Amino acid sequence: MEKELLRSEQKVENTWNLESIYENIDKYQQDYELVKTWIKEILTYKDHILDSSKSLLEVLELDQKIDRTISKMANYAYRKYDEDVSNVKSQTLIGAFDQLYTEYNKNGSFIVPEILKKDYSVIEKYIQEEKKLEEYRLLLERIFRNKEHILSEKEEKILSSMQMINSEPEKIAGIIRDSELQFGTIIDSDGKEIKLNNENIMVYLKSTDRRVRKDTFETLYQSYEKYKETLAETLQGHVMVLSNSAKLRGFKSSKEASLFHNRVNPKVYDNLISTIHKRMDVVYDYFKLKKEVLKLDDFCLYDTYVNLESSLDKTYTYEEAKKMVLEVVSVFGEEYQEVVKNAFQNRWIDIYPNKGKRGGAYSSGSYDTYPFILLNFQGNYHDVSTLAHEMGHSMHSYFSNQNNPYLYSGYKIFVAEVASTVNEMLLNYYMLEHATSKEEKRAILSEMMDLFKSTIYRQTMFSEFEEYIFQEYEKGTVLTNELLSNKYYELNQEYFGKDVIINPEIRYEWERIPHFYYDFYVYQYATGLSAACYIVNRIRNQEQNAVTDYLNFLKTGDSMDPVEELKVAGVDMLDEKVISKAIDMFQELIDEYRSLM
Repeated sequence: MEKELLRSEQKVENTWNLESIYENIDKYQQDYELVKTWIKEILTYKDHILDSSKSLLEVLELDQKIDRTISKMANYAYRKYDEDVSNVKSQTLIGAFDQLYTEYNKNGSFIVPEILKKDYSVIEKYIQEEKKLEEYRLLLERIFRNKEHILSEKEEKILSSMQMINSEPEKIAGIIRDSELQFGTIIDSDGKEIKLNNENIMVYLKSTDRRVRKDTFETLYQSYEKYKETLAETLQGHVMVLSNSAKLRGFKSSKEASLFHNRVNPKVYDNLISTIHKRMDVVYDYFKLKKEVLKLDDFCLYDTYVNLESSLDKTYTYEEAKKMVLEVVSVFGEEYQEVVKNAFQNRWIDIYPNKGKRGGAYSSGSYDTYPFILLNFQGNYHDVSTLAHEMGHSMHSYFSNQNNPYLYSGYKIFVAEVASTVNEMLLNYYMLEHATSKEEKRAILSEMMDLFKSTIYRQTMFSEFEEYIFQEYEKGTVLTNELLSNKYYELNQEYFGKDVIINPEIRYEWERIPHFYYDFYVYQYATGLSAACYIVNRIRNQEQNAVTDYLNFLKTGDSMDPVEELKVAGVDMLDEKVISKAIDMFQELIDEYRSLM
């Protein structure tokens, strides 16, 4: 077994360049003290923001200066911490930063409510008087967009003070799922008794031994059945909190309230579900294919977990992975490719695992830093795909930052996974084109098909269930375990089709899904993949302006609403053809796999 490196043993060229943010901790500390001073200064504007156009400009500029500097500091402190979470100095750095950030939020919390005390005509007048306020026009318009949903200062304080209590249902459900719930044991293929837990459950659900996956499936959901009443109560508690908050703020429904924050038209949500209902035949065909490959007389839910092929057993060096990513992104042209080269050359990426390093992968930066990438590269195909995926995020951030003022350089979660998934899909097609055997092609196709099934269909099923439970509660229905379980079973029947045996234990799977506490979040997985597929189709088919449109989308930042941003890339999420084109791609993958059987 290879010895795990200490952080101090990593070669500098394999680590990210945090010195590009702050040369040393003393420079960081200088900004820390500056921000402390600015946070105190901002309180001097309380009750005086709208005294004049000058005071409005001053408080907006000061707030942006603090926010921008804190964002830079966060990227230094958290990146240092993630290098080695056991490092006491980094732990102290994070602790002090979190206190500073809390103080900033507390001291600046009066700004928006105070601005909203006046009519927008006053703001318009101030913009005419002070031309520098023009830069803040969109920000101010977005603040006033919330006006009818903002309560009195006293009411807002009451709601704010209830936040910790309101999050209790999610916390309790998490404790039950992660700590208290015991899954019991199964006997594996070698006759050994295995205690199931959250870490190994998927290994045994995907077992090629049908008896093992059946036992795992039944043991898992029979364990959840014991908590059906408690978890029904926690889910209803969460629904109650969000529904009551939406009602208090004057929204027609919880869904409208949740999508309002991200500036997304609720029709996008409706379009996703209605289009998927029209195209169920494709996922049914996928399950039919699985049944054929597994040579089963009947096909149960627990059979759907099995991979059609084993994972690619090829290994890649990091240099090979870099080369592959550069070849994949060459389709975007020289400007994009040069930035990716810059990322490799100027140490945007922390490449290899070491003792104490945070696991997984991510892209994270700020307006004044590189969009850094954390990897734990070990050489399998998943690691290559992760590099392409995270590079997509970083390119989106880079182009957004380069083409917008700080104020409008971010982008909403609705579009956040599009650029990363575009890179990931293009890499998959690159791998298919360069595969040297039918077995390699089948392995790639298998992964791609499973992505469509689990992201577009499964996440849409979750979205439909989530919408149902909120609608029922808002009609006055009590969300009993029986009601939740019956609806979840019905949806499984619809999404898996009549050729799949819907085992009764699946009634309790809703208890296992943490995303039902995320306030209408999951639909964005399905819309994100669909948008990415539409862009990839345009590029691969060499449609006129496809690449230019996509690059322009990456540069929009937060200058417009996210659905409008995607239109820049040629994607209209209100048009069912976007979802349908992604499903066409799924069908093509199924057909290609069949041709290689």
